[in-house]
Amino acid sequence: MPAFVRFLILALLLASTGAGASERGPLNDRFTIDLGYYFMQSDTQVRADSISGVNVQPILGDPIKIEELFNMSDDDVFRLEGAWRFFPRHKLRLMYFDSDRSSTATASTELSFGDVVFPIGVEIDARLQWQIIELAYEYDFLKRETYELGASFGIHNVGFKTELTGSVFIPGTTLTETTTEDVRADAPLPVIGLRGHWNFAGDFYLQGHAQYFQLKYEGYDGSIQDYQFGVLWQFSRHIGVGVSYNLFQTDVDIDDGDDFQGKLDWTYEGGQVYLRATF
Repeated sequence: MPAFVRFLILALLLASTGAGASERGPLNDRFTIDLGYYFMQSDTQVRADSISGVNVQPILGDPIKIEELFNMSDDDVFRLEGAWRFFPRHKLRLMYFDSDRSSTATASTELSFGDVVFPIGVEIDARLQWQIIELAYEYDFLKRETYELGASFGIHNVGFKTELTGSVFIPGTTLTETTTEDVRADAPLPVIGLRGHWNFAGDFYLQGHAQYFQLKYEGYDGSIQDYQFGVLWQFSRHIGVGVSYNLFQTDVDIDDGDDFQGKLDWTYEGGQVYLRATF
């Protein structure tokens, strides 16, 4: 039985134990778990520089717009979020989702990607993988019966791998061979922000957050922005359903040794529907 179906059955069983939200609810519950389906639209540009040989400076690669060049479709993914309120005003929050897409296109121009140059007219298979993890601490500096507003600080880690496979010329000949070039990195960027909840009517809540940070440290130089807002219907003591919209942007130069040297410019956005369990 799929994990989402098991979660849904458990949610319905919990919902049957109460007819409405109690005096606790999302503003006071100790644990919350959100399992959602995220309709994600993504725009990714990667520049992978050549760092082989004896060059003192890397040879800049071509900025490649992955979705545009390879006509790569959007990805709908499961998204998991959870929070632990270990004191009335203090919380730890975790968010996770991943994505794995692939597509094929014919190169209309010469493409320099990492240590490989793909010639014009070659068919290239592209694969793009993401893993997003965020861990944050929150302190609610405003907390009332119907709303709370808190400051947050955490780490938003963007793990990615971009892989291109195609035919290239063998040096010194007119022959070609199929080769694969991939780059990968983890970009753990700190984020600070605000997060709030407002019980505006009955069992309905508005919630949202805004996060931003800019960092230049060791092999990373870039910024991150993350915005989300939505509505939750807490129709039962333990179970609610919600919809939200999330926009995320990062623009970062990375020097991660032998794995990746270059630039990542990534935006994802989209709507989400989710089921919330609180206890």
